[in-house]
Amino acid sequence: MARILVIDDDVQVLKVLVSYLEKSRHEVTAASNGKVGIDLLTHRQFDLVITDIIMPEKDGIEVLLWLRTMPNRPKIIAISGGSASLDQEYLLRLSKDIAADKELQKPVDLVTLTNAVREVLGTGE
Repeated sequence: MARILVIDDDVQVLKVLVSYLEKSRHEVTAASNGKVGIDLLTHRQFDLVITDIIMPEKDGIEVLLWLRTMPNRPKIIAISGGSASLDQEYLLRLSKDIAADKELQKPVDLVTLTNAVREVLGTGE
């Protein structure tokens, strides 16, 4: 069981990811944007952060840059569906260059998510 922080501004995506990860026996905390996510990260320790890239307040790139400064940072999965002005592949490459351990494209199917979580946490569960 891992402590996972999921950051996404899409309420439906957030609910689905949290529910699915909890059914997989993880302790999951939700954040509606990067600002809330960073606040949670300053007060609690997580094994994994799953963050969307395009969000209001603070976006996922700002979260990744902040996480990069942490001495014992959690593992990171970045998720992006792109935006009208930014290419999805560019955002995912940028995420990897900054700090992400794994990048996934939206929409993310649950099998792919499960495999990514296992991969970055180094578990074979």
